[in-house]
Amino acid sequence: MPGTRWSRLLPTALLVTLALTAISVWSASDDIEAELTARAKNALADVGVSGGQVSFSGRDANLTGFPPDKAAQAMDAIQRIDGVRTVEISGDTAPPAGPVTTSGEPPSQPPPSPPPSPAPTSAKPVDKAGFQAEIDRLLAATPITFEPDTTELTADGERGALEIAKLLTDAPRELRFRITGQVATGSDRKLSMNRALTVERLLERNGVKRDQAYSTQRRNSDGANGEGRRVDITAEQR
Repeated sequence: MPGTRWSRLLPTALLVTLALTAISVWSASDDIEAELTARAKNALADVGVSGGQVSFSGRDANLTGFPPDKAAQAMDAIQRIDGVRTVEISGDTAPPAGPVTTSGEPPSQPPPSPPPSPAPTSAKPVDKAGFQAEIDRLLAATPITFEPDTTELTADGERGALEIAKLLTDAPRELRFRITGQVATGSDRKLSMNRALTVERLLERNGVKRDQAYSTQRRNSDGANGEGRRVDITAEQR
């Protein structure tokens, strides 16, 4: 009967269809693996990695034989290929610890060293003896000196006066500072007073309280070679 005949042919037709489907899938899988393998080789060549093998099972890659210092770079190159699903590495190869730099990218630089700590500064003086010691130190390093026969500060003299101003702006109210002008032997006595006034005004312009610095004069100095063209500063208790 016709129905019986078709019922006998149906299983055969199904088997043939399944076989053709399997062949088609197998062929497509082979094509995918071949294409991915070729693209993987090109990707590894682009980043300069060699010495290992890449195989595919479908879209899953397996790496073998790469040097340890190239393994992570090889994995990264394969993972970037479109169509690759997973990447595994087998054998004794293991990526090195830490970040891996791919070809064409500059190696990462270590973080910059922190700037050196500033040299510790001495504690600010708080009493008469402390201020006098610091004044003497500053004046020894940079004396407050003047051009000959004038009240004009030398460049070093002005720098020295500004250093003294920075110190005296923090002086307590119970202290005041006597500025004594000096002149070379034979110079006008008035010049010594005017030099002291020059420094007094400079200190006031740079933050020293008006009533904490006052000027006096001295006839002359025993200094030679310009050492008399200066002022001295003395700390006093009110």
